[in-house]
Amino acid sequence: MRDAVAAVETYGNVSAASMALRIPRATLQNRLYRAQVNGLRPHVETAPAVTLPQTADDCWKVLDAAIGRTRKASKPAERTKFSDKRIVIAGDFHAPFEHTEAVALLLAETKGYDQIIINGDLQDFYSASRFVHKEHVPIEREMAAVDALLSHFSARYADVLIVDGNHDRPRFEKALRAQLSLELMHVIEYLTGGNLSAIKVAAKRYPNVRFAPIQVGRHSMSWVAQEGDILCSHAEKYSKVPGAAMRVIEEWFSDQHESLGLKPWRVLVQAHTHQGNWFPWRADRLLVEGMCMSNVHGYQLDSKIAGRGQRLGYVTLTQRDGATNLRSVQPHWLDPQLRAA
Repeated sequence: MRDAVAAVETYGNVSAASMALRIPRATLQNRLYRAQVNGLRPHVETAPAVTLPQTADDCWKVLDAAIGRTRKASKPAERTKFSDKRIVIAGDFHAPFEHTEAVALLLAETKGYDQIIINGDLQDFYSASRFVHKEHVPIEREMAAVDALLSHFSARYADVLIVDGNHDRPRFEKALRAQLSLELMHVIEYLTGGNLSAIKVAAKRYPNVRFAPIQVGRHSMSWVAQEGDILCSHAEKYSKVPGAAMRVIEEWFSDQHESLGLKPWRVLVQAHTHQGNWFPWRADRLLVEGMCMSNVHGYQLDSKIAGRGQRLGYVTLTQRDGATNLRSVQPHWLDPQLRAA
């Protein structure tokens, strides 16, 4: 009983504690009840006041205030008449923790672009996080923020391509499988047609939003997409050494080239690390860490001081018939611009 109380005090709530202890939530709740009967109660710090948008309309107001326009109905953008296809790659929004000023700059600076590739972690799934919860974030508020972002992207770009991040479907699916039996998971997958992605549900409203995972036999690699000679990756790889994670990922893709059925590629844009790097590699390849579009999370400020500080930004480039103009690949680091404003 004391272990149950200690776990809840450590991890902040029953859900996080049950996942950490690898026991069903109901079992942990039963132990807590018996502990309370014996006068033992967990001491959990009160969550700070919620400052995030509460409703879908609130999410719209926050984004619209940053973007500088009012909400209005709009149809999907049409492809521009440029001979070159203009692409913007941005990832790690972690809605509802997206950096609204950075999103506003992204939309303002890429007006007229044809395509946006959302390189994973459009949403955070904070409710399923294994970290200590420092605030209460209902899933309804998170999905409202996701919908607001998708609506803006759909209206601005003719083509919206989404890559899965580890915070998107995988975090939700891991939480489900930790709580439910295999039989119940089969029931849920049967009822949903195998779709466990909340983003795919939200994206059904927008005809120009699509998903293009790498298909390997009967398996789908939703964390990577190929667009022409670009690989957009949300591999779960990180290193304190600048560029080290990208070199490992590039080597893995090169080694697995045939088995994955990849087309020839020259540019790798990696998300997940929240870092910014740009450098040529081997004889003909360019490796890019695409930065992020989210606010700093509370767990990034823990006393462990692990990792490196994140960078706000995105990447732009142009393609012609699937071939990228390497001189056009441009990282856009937003932190200095936002500080100057």
